[in-house]
Amino acid sequence: MRYIYTYTIIIISLLTLWSTKLMAQYDLGFYSMRAAPQTNLLNPAFIPDYQFHFGAPSISSTYTSFGTSGPKYDEILMVTPGDSLGLNTNGILNNLESNNNVTNRNTHQWLYGGMKWKNFYFSASVSDITDVNVLYSDKIIQLALKGNSQFIGETIDLDPLDIKALHYREYALGMAWDVNEKLNIGIKTKALFGKSAIYTENVDLELSTSENYYNLGIKSDFVINTSLPDFMGDSAINWIEYMQSDANFGLGFDIGATYKLNRLWNLSASILDIGYINYDRYLKTYTSNTEFTYKGIDATQFIGLDDKQIEDKMTEITDSLINLFDITESSEVFMVPLTAKIYLGVDYQFSDKETLGVLFRFEVFKNTIHPSFTASYYRDLSDNFKVSASYTIINHNYLNFGLGIIANFNPLQVYIATDNIIGVISPHTVNYGNIRFGINFIFQKDYKKLPMIEL
Repeated sequence: MRYIYTYTIIIISLLTLWSTKLMAQYDLGFYSMRAAPQTNLLNPAFIPDYQFHFGAPSISSTYTSFGTSGPKYDEILMVTPGDSLGLNTNGILNNLESNNNVTNRNTHQWLYGGMKWKNFYFSASVSDITDVNVLYSDKIIQLALKGNSQFIGETIDLDPLDIKALHYREYALGMAWDVNEKLNIGIKTKALFGKSAIYTENVDLELSTSENYYNLGIKSDFVINTSLPDFMGDSAINWIEYMQSDANFGLGFDIGATYKLNRLWNLSASILDIGYINYDRYLKTYTSNTEFTYKGIDATQFIGLDDKQIEDKMTEITDSLINLFDITESSEVFMVPLTAKIYLGVDYQFSDKETLGVLFRFEVFKNTIHPSFTASYYRDLSDNFKVSASYTIINHNYLNFGLGIIANFNPLQVYIATDNIIGVISPHTVNYGNIRFGINFIFQKDYKKLPMIEL
């Protein structure tokens, strides 16, 4: 009982602290679905209950997620008269936080397999991953939608404005060690090959509006790194060359551990994506460190112009404004850190077939920690079917109910999981959604004892 009391106090304290700070995360309810070998991707100390297994090529695991702590899609756009879509200015402004984020992650696992040997478990995988993180200030959106009249006589800082958008190939080798009856430890090393990237190393923007003439004073200090292959032009590359490129090398590590307190309680912890990618190909770096005053646009210059002339004039004005930032273009090698994730889990196994779990997850991006909380219930319905139900607090939202299903058809295994059922059905109405599904071939030491479904 003392364990129950202690963990209850911890959970209540953390939920109270984080209730207004939760940001976008992913792969939460799936953590409890240990019958699927891919949970080893979330904690390299997890050892699947199979002698060996391998994923169906190209479809062993497919994952996609999205999240926003700001306005949802249906708060950004609205149906206007004539059944066309228009910008919902009030919907956007009313749902902004002071600091907002947008995330998207997609993983396509080409190959995956693992096997047990004595007290060890070895695994290997090949995956393509896209990882997008954007942090932005509410003031940037307010400025874009309502202009600078709301900031007359003020100097505003437009921080944060950070972007990390990566596409990379991951080759991973993992090892878990069943140390004794209580402790498992695991490690995974990953060779990474970056395909493309946009990374804001530093972005500082300051804006002031004078009280007399409403002139804009702008200070800029930013470094934006890109590695974007050209698919057009004389030096264009093709998609095959792009996908097979061995440039932009990086390294990553995952570490994890599980500890069995007693017959009922289990603890687990892991740190994923400790590492970096060094980009040295297809490089363009944009820098600016300047200060200038912008006096606005003379509206009289648009008098008498037709639509095409107005469009050309706006392009000319936009180009002249960009030139004021005095942007320098160069080709600089740059390094991008991976987005580190920390998982802390507590499981209570109150029967051979049922487990309650609590999971805290932290994601680190640009020295900002984004936490989340998930409670899950996992049950073996039979040897063939296993289910998981979860509840997640995330993105200032308390209505995220997840579901996972694992079906074993000797030796085929099919699984699917999501942290937000509504997000799968109606993604434009939620702040967060994800889905993971895949197919494995699983074999116990005596594969003939695997359950089969009678048809």
